[in-house]
Amino acid sequence: MQGASWGAVIIGAYLLFTLFYPFGLIIALIGGFFGASIGLFMVIFFEMANLKLEIYKEKKEHTKLLKRMVYLLERLNANQASDEKLSDH
Repeated sequence: MQGASWGAVIIGAYLLFTLFYPFGLIIALIGGFFGASIGLFMVIFFEMANLKLEIYKEKKEHTKLLKRMVYLLERLNANQASDEKLSDH
C-alpha cells in the first residue's frame, strides 16, 4: 500500500500542478503541494500501521521468550528443591 501511496503523491502533485499552471507558477506550485499532501498523508498512515504491526510481532516474540524463561526457571527451582534432604539442613 505504501507504493500506491507514493504513486498517489506523484500523480496528485503532477495533475494539480499541470491543472493550475495556466494561472501562474506560484499557484501551480501551491496546487502541486496540495495534490501531494493527500498522498503523503496516506504514506504516513500506512507507515505508522506497518510500524505498529512490527511492534506487535516483536512484543509477541518477547512474550513467548519470557514465558519460556519462566518455565525453565520454575523447573530449575523445582529440581533444586527436590534435591534437598533433611540432612542437608
